[in-house]
Amino acid sequence: MAKRIVSCIVFLLLCTSGISSLSAADHAADETEEQTQREILTIVQPFDKGVYEEEYISVIFEIDLDRVDTIKLFSSENERAIIRTEEDRDAYHYTFRFPFGEHSIRAEAFKDGKRVAIRKVRIYRRAFLSKFYRVIPPGFDKKFFHNETYEKKCDMCHDMSVNEEEGVAFYDISESNCFDCHQSLLYKKFAHAPTVNFVCLPCHNGKTGIKNQKYAGKSKFLWADPIGDTCFKCHKKNHKKWMDRKNLHDPVGAGKCNLCHNPHSSDVNKNFLREKVWKLCTSCHADKRSKRRYIAIFRSRQLGGAKIDKRFFEGRFVCVTCHDPHASDRPYLLREGYDGIENVCISFSEEGG
Repeated sequence: MAKRIVSCIVFLLLCTSGISSLSAADHAADETEEQTQREILTIVQPFDKGVYEEEYISVIFEIDLDRVDTIKLFSSENERAIIRTEEDRDAYHYTFRFPFGEHSIRAEAFKDGKRVAIRKVRIYRRAFLSKFYRVIPPGFDKKFFHNETYEKKCDMCHDMSVNEEEGVAFYDISESNCFDCHQSLLYKKFAHAPTVNFVCLPCHNGKTGIKNQKYAGKSKFLWADPIGDTCFKCHKKNHKKWMDRKNLHDPVGAGKCNLCHNPHSSDVNKNFLREKVWKLCTSCHADKRSKRRYIAIFRSRQLGGAKIDKRFFEGRFVCVTCHDPHASDRPYLLREGYDGIENVCISFSEEGG
């Protein structure tokens, strides 16, 4: 019986040893295959598990020209692109558009119709306002391209130096060294003057603020967060006007201009809002989201004899119709000339809105 037990143990040890050897061999083969794939095709940007804020994201990739003649790109938003390689060019880029949330980009390399490599990255597009997409998921982090390590991958085709003169706009913005990769900032209807003229350095000066100090030194083109002090260097009149008022909206007081405004461009309006006014305001003031409840209160007051402009009980109003979104001398940031509606929002909350 003892001999049989010993024999079984020896047999199991031999089997385990064989499995371990096989696993090690498989692992080595996988690593070799992975290395080969990287030599054929590499996604330089965006970074895997990187966090991004603009909706247009450029995919930059390198290939082995001898082993690749076609690249196919796929996004999780069902966008596709086919790129034919050119002689003596081993780096390419393509721009995808992504909504908020987690996404993936897949690149496949082909030679004579046969797929020879495949690479994939995951990204997360963060929202400044949405409670669903404001928090970055575990494992994802903000990563930066503009440093010595990564810029070297592009300097064969692009001049990565800064050719911007302080305070001088480009006569032809395509002459900016930033233009080729960042022209997607102009794809929206309304663009901020520095963006239109590709005057980048006044904001992207490499400095950090108290909110992004942990990123210090990781990119040449960081910007100070909070961004308010940077914005007010140009918007001096607004700064003086608002700071002289008794009541400041919290984002203004905290210098969080980019919470509501996109500093580059917007499809909403010429004020570069991130969302239309009602959606923008109620992304923070979620308890005020129902416009129908407001209309009911306005109608009730009008029927009770209050002089209420008919646009209020007809629903032709937004938050900034009554409230100044920046600063006011009146309580609740109310604008001048709207008597009789001071407690509408309070009434709404008390009624369980």
